Amino acid sequence: MDEIDIIFISQSDVANYNEYSKLPLERIELFKELIYPRMVYFKGEFHSHLDVYNYYLHGQFYKDANYSKRKKMLNIWNLPGFNGIHIADYLFQHNINSKIINNFDTNWDNLCSTYESCKVKPIIAISTTFHLSHSEIRRMSKQILSVFPNASILLGGAFINERYINGEHAELEATMRKNKIRYIIHSFNSEIDLKNLILSIKENNNLNNVNNLFYFESNDFINSKLYKTKEIWNNPTLSALNSLDHLNQEFINNTLQIRSSSGCPFSCAFCSYPTTAKGFHVQEIVSFKKTIQHILSTTKINKLIFIDDTFNVPKTRFIEILKILKKYQIEWFSFLRVQFIDNEIAKLMRESGCRAVYLGIESANDIILQNMNKKATKAQFLNGISFLKKYGILSIAAFIIGYPGENDSTIEEDASFIENSGIDFYTLKEFYFMKQTSIYNERKKYGLTGTEHNWNHDTMSYQLASQKKSEIFLNIKDCIFIDPDTSLWAVAYLFDQGFSFEKIKLLQKEINQIMYEQMKNNFSEDLPAYQNIKLLLTNH
Repeated sequence: MDEIDIIFISQSDVANYNEYSKLPLERIELFKELIYPRMVYFKGEFHSHLDVYNYYLHGQFYKDANYSKRKKMLNIWNLPGFNGIHIADYLFQHNINSKIINNFDTNWDNLCSTYESCKVKPIIAISTTFHLSHSEIRRMSKQILSVFPNASILLGGAFINERYINGEHAELEATMRKNKIRYIIHSFNSEIDLKNLILSIKENNNLNNVNNLFYFESNDFINSKLYKTKEIWNNPTLSALNSLDHLNQEFINNTLQIRSSSGCPFSCAFCSYPTTAKGFHVQEIVSFKKTIQHILSTTKINKLIFIDDTFNVPKTRFIEILKILKKYQIEWFSFLRVQFIDNEIAKLMRESGCRAVYLGIESANDIILQNMNKKATKAQFLNGISFLKKYGILSIAAFIIGYPGENDSTIEEDASFIENSGIDFYTLKEFYFMKQTSIYNERKKYGLTGTEHNWNHDTMSYQLASQKKSEIFLNIKDCIFIDPDTSLWAVAYLFDQGFSFEKIKLLQKEINQIMYEQMKNNFSEDLPAYQNIKLLLTNH
């Protein structure tokens, strides 16, 4: 076996249900908004929806199983992450060998065996793409260092980049010292910096020549000076995947996440992505075709999730992509700007293998859409959804509750849209107020104060938005709620695991019924929904 240069941890089970289970159920009114409609209280603990299925399929919950069993259980983070595959493919082109740890909490045994087998100990890199705080960094680094106290740990990814561009450099240094982190790469597109770091370490070169890096020269995290190198922008790497046959693939089933673009050509007022990504970058069509051909010729993959923020823009390029996909026996999922969908496009999408799409509707009120700078109308949304429905493409529509200008009337309009538009699933999230957005620059216009999950404006507060979110869930009857943090991925993952769309819908309806009862303080495990879930899973 070739020597491993880097162990790359792609993702982890970031939702810590154990912490919520420590809270006293009799005082649930104090933290109910943090729980519902996201979790289920079952067998004395809070669990993810998938873990309820695990109980009936495997007789135990994910956290109680050994690593061998966890690999066979349902966990959304067992779905192969894009970042691990992408980084490993890129590094292999530069003669750098990687071991991908797809899910830290499922593949910990693989991490340990790989590290122990290496004569020259590799860097252990933790991607923070899905982290929302430093707590997950603390948890993972502590576990790694408890077994391998001399390990050199590297952090990178979206959370680190966000903290860096917000000027939290002292906070990052504190995190490094406290958690014994040797390196941080803070760039948005970090592939080239990671490559240069690994090669510099292997060749004993000066690390000051590696851009976008914080590092310690030794493992003396108390007394060592922290070095900071030159900050420079890197364009995204959008070349064809061509090394999948050389990468470890034991965690891949039938589905792979890929991208054909980076950034976004739109400027929604609540979103920081266009700013941090510095524009919209697309993969060349020739390169895209090579990626598809390589995937199909070297792996058992027959399903793709395109994680592009704006997959169907521009239209002419999207049509070219659809014609390529149509040539192959492959099914796919994506994010979609539904206002640009017409009969011709929807028909071609279905013929090319499209099974389900995620729609960032955000609001069904035209004034709120204007406030958001969505450059779309309710009528355009309804028109596009009608074509998706016509061709049997499943849709998941996302809504933001509490955006500046929101009131009871606009929320009623959202609820009506959810019930009557023809979408299959819906998600709800409170408005999240970030500095790196255009709405931050307009905050005085709306009387908007606070930040993140703690805000007020002229027509609503975060607390009221959370209350309204619960009310919508409790009142909607003819559409299926799905967890906003997993949504499209959960549908694609369960489909990958052999569940039909119809069974996915039926199972989610039963989960929703349990949450509905628990939100009304009925925690009985004699609810018919539990038996219905058990029956639905009996023959799986």
